[in-house]
Amino acid sequence: MRSIFLLLFILLFSQNTFSQNRAPSCWLKYPDHFSGDIIINTVRVNSPSPTYTYYCTLQWNAGMEGGGYCGIQEHPDGRNFIFSIWDPKASTDPITAPYTDPATAIENFGGEGTGLKSWNFGIGWETDQWYSFVARAWDENTHTMFGYWVFNHSDSLWYHLVTMDYPVADVRFSSSTGSFIEDWAGNGENMREVHHKEGWKRKSSDLSWNAFTSAYFERVSPDAGAENYIDNYDGGIESDYYFMKSGGIILPTTTQSKNTIYLPNSNSDHGFETGDVKQFTYLFNNNYLSLSWETDSSKAPQFSYHIKIFDTSDFAGTALIEIENSSPHVRNSDIDISSLSDNAKYYIQLYILDIFDNQSIVMTDSFIKGSLAGIEDNIQKNTLSVYPNPFSKEISIKSDQQLKNIEIELVNILGEVIISKEYNFTSEILLATNVRKGIYLLILKSELGTNRYTLFKE
Repeated sequence: MRSIFLLLFILLFSQNTFSQNRAPSCWLKYPDHFSGDIIINTVRVNSPSPTYTYYCTLQWNAGMEGGGYCGIQEHPDGRNFIFSIWDPKASTDPITAPYTDPATAIENFGGEGTGLKSWNFGIGWETDQWYSFVARAWDENTHTMFGYWVFNHSDSLWYHLVTMDYPVADVRFSSSTGSFIEDWAGNGENMREVHHKEGWKRKSSDLSWNAFTSAYFERVSPDAGAENYIDNYDGGIESDYYFMKSGGIILPTTTQSKNTIYLPNSNSDHGFETGDVKQFTYLFNNNYLSLSWETDSSKAPQFSYHIKIFDTSDFAGTALIEIENSSPHVRNSDIDISSLSDNAKYYIQLYILDIFDNQSIVMTDSFIKGSLAGIEDNIQKNTLSVYPNPFSKEISIKSDQQLKNIEIELVNILGEVIISKEYNFTSEILLATNVRKGIYLLILKSELGTNRYTLFKE
């Protein structure tokens, strides 16, 4: 009986001791007490980085409408990027994610409130390297959209991780912004260190950029879970960045908790290169013009795209067709040109605004409506017939004579081969397709030569 009580005592003692072994949580709280539509922070995790550590780079609107946070984790499943928003207060509609990076997973979360969380373990991050985190809020109809981007400074690459649709209008980053470091499992014997610099917030009222030049440094206390390491922390300024340390044998030799520290910043803004369109292409039939473009991933990502069509080569006067769309992830647009005259020449302008609202160089091109519809290169064009156009699920290819080794390719507007097959047939081929709406080039190569057809998927 005594052995049972002794075992229970040991278990309770060990659990209680473990529950007190977290490294203390530390905060940088920036005095940006104004509404903003963009927040930025640049972060580096110093090596080594203990597992079960969350490095929150941006936290906003806690307890308010549109509250959320983002950052990186040293998770037992890998190094991930996280972006979360708490459920709305003014609506019972759910938060959704109209766009996610291919490696981003979405799930609901609970615990300290409920909401929608995104995880991305696929991109990964490294210690001793700088990453910039950008969150932007904008309106779409009666909702607020939240976008999340990360820039890897070592590789000069931008990633758009997620866009969340928040079902309340006119929400902005209205509170002060914070950053914190957290040990969520209880390995406080290991010290973790994080650096923050180039923090910015764009003011909603005048779109001015305001740097995080001061921060209130605070160690969370009292905290029963961190009792054994509650005094093992430090924070301050080193060169051009803030630093926070937590756990291990570190002591607050630089800055005691509950003190304001200052980091001067003479820059006028964030300093990222303006977004750029690398190239754009188009295909069309009689009534639709399908544009597709590629942006430079080393420069600021696209926020919105702008397309204009004129009937003058100097792009003077009012555009005949004008499209503006705040869709950061979209890289193509199908445009109804049925109102334009056949066999007339028109001129296209395309540019983007990046996530900081800087305009790219304007790309231009021209086309003659109808000149590319149903192109057939071979003089014996009546030998082959292709229908329907527009097509839905199948393309029918007919020939009035037997053909051997006919090669068939279906190419999208980016020049990517979607289907590539070789057939022998006597009369008809039914080519099954599962492609999105748009314009495609069907290429048929046979003993008769090469035939090309511009087809529209409805």
